Amino acid sequence: MSPSEISREDVLKYDSYLFDADGVLWTGDIPIPGATDFVATLFRAGKGIFIISNNSTKTLDQFMEKITRMGFEGISKRNIITPAVVLSAYLRDKPEYVNQPIYLLGMENLKKILEGEAGVRCFGTGPDHFTGHSHGDYILDLDLSVMPKAVVCSYDAHLSYPKIMKAANFLRRNEVEFLVTNEDYTFPGPNPNIVIPGAGCTSAAVRAVSGRVPTVFGKPHKPLADFLFKHECINSTSTIMFGDRLDTDIQFANENGFKSCLMLTGVHSLEDVKKAEERGEMHLIPKHVFSFLPRFSTTNLKGKNDDNAAIKDAETTTKSVPQHQSWLSKLLTGQQIDPSGLLKQSHSSLLSSSENIYEFSTHNFHPGEKRKYLHAFGKYKREVNDKLPSVELVGSWTVSFGRTKDQAIHLWRYTKGYKDVDSAIDIHVSNPAVYDADSEVGRLCSRRKNIIVKSFSYWREPEQRPPSHVYDLRSYVLTPGSIIEWANSWAKGITFRRDANQDVGGFFAQVGQLYVVYHIWAYPSMCARNETRHATWAKPGWDVTVANTVPLIKKMQSKILTPTEYSQLQ
Repeated sequence: MSPSEISREDVLKYDSYLFDADGVLWTGDIPIPGATDFVATLFRAGKGIFIISNNSTKTLDQFMEKITRMGFEGISKRNIITPAVVLSAYLRDKPEYVNQPIYLLGMENLKKILEGEAGVRCFGTGPDHFTGHSHGDYILDLDLSVMPKAVVCSYDAHLSYPKIMKAANFLRRNEVEFLVTNEDYTFPGPNPNIVIPGAGCTSAAVRAVSGRVPTVFGKPHKPLADFLFKHECINSTSTIMFGDRLDTDIQFANENGFKSCLMLTGVHSLEDVKKAEERGEMHLIPKHVFSFLPRFSTTNLKGKNDDNAAIKDAETTTKSVPQHQSWLSKLLTGQQIDPSGLLKQSHSSLLSSSENIYEFSTHNFHPGEKRKYLHAFGKYKREVNDKLPSVELVGSWTVSFGRTKDQAIHLWRYTKGYKDVDSAIDIHVSNPAVYDADSEVGRLCSRRKNIIVKSFSYWREPEQRPPSHVYDLRSYVLTPGSIIEWANSWAKGITFRRDANQDVGGFFAQVGQLYVVYHIWAYPSMCARNETRHATWAKPGWDVTVANTVPLIKKMQSKILTPTEYSQLQ
């Protein structure tokens, strides 16, 4: 039976709420849109809230630091349940494990948790590899002098042949328990194109060689549910589980009597549900689907017979938008740009209403030549301004923190648009004074590049600022074709960042590397920058802007800039 959408009203009828973490409450370091508000609603209603994660590489303090930073309310260490927590309770409840050795194929954080919470002594973490084993002597040198009470397998970045060999030999003795945190073969990382082996790879190797079947403490296995029943006294019939993976979260809920709810913000989709149904894997089928945001649409749940109705709805919505309305006003009233308009207008005419053209000029000056370079650049600026008064040097900075420190970045404004650009090209060729000044700057640089950009309509034009500020230049390389979607989100998102006069300018590329966006922010100090950015995360709605734009980014970087004496932006 296919999952049905569950209403917010029906969701709030439960007593206990189990959430997977990554892909449900957050992605990386970014909250899922609406997640913080939804959790806050549950907390204020006195509901039981638990984060059920298979991640045993983090301590509870590390989890809490992340949760607090993202603005989740009402969650303490007790609300975070991981296989490490469950395994610690299992060992702690057995007196025979007190101060006993455990062979751990895992990381230092897990060792810290088990030793601190369960009172055991772990050995085996860190690198363990053979050297000079061409003649097989390593087999005779295998150190099995310390016999552990149990072998514990988890994610181990130092997994090696000797570790597998030792674990398998320890497990030849039946009294040595085989315990595993979880059997996830992979886990998500920042690059979706890279496969990252998980704890399941460690346990699978040991299981295959030893022939032993382990006790597994993570989802979807029963020990985790037993822990919740025993230590948190939850009632399965009044508990709902939110997850993004069918084979861990949904299976865990279904097999332990919880209501299962698939979130379409992570690993698995409704198409995966359909495939599981076709395979007859009913234990993987969620009861419901849900979104934290009230505007959740069930379009994805419609069958083929509903396609025409969906198209008609879309057409009706499009026709209801007044045709005379400007692009910017559509954004600010929450309406989306009609994509068909892109066939009739260039991106620049849609995104910018200014006649000004801007140039970012980046110069990598030779190490130790900063003073000479700035002196030469000052002369070059004077020559350009003398010949073209309508061309302004708006911003001029050197990099204090960033990928390249011996670097200067200049922002020029061509107030007569491309007419000024043509004139600038001409004087660099035909005017000896400009040519010589430019050549002198070039001799002091290892590399120079420039890019022509325009200002987004919803950003202010850069204006002169008195001393003193630090500037944060953030650049984003976007996926081709995503610039309109970026603008749709940021036209609203910029409203969260206008306090403290921090917004300087926002630009998109016209010539040079395309699909590049630049944002410039100004702060009185680095401390003020930190405080202002933290305050932004506390504003309801900012998380939506971030969540909507991060998937559009292929590459991003930030540089902290210090103004030169030539800059209007001080």
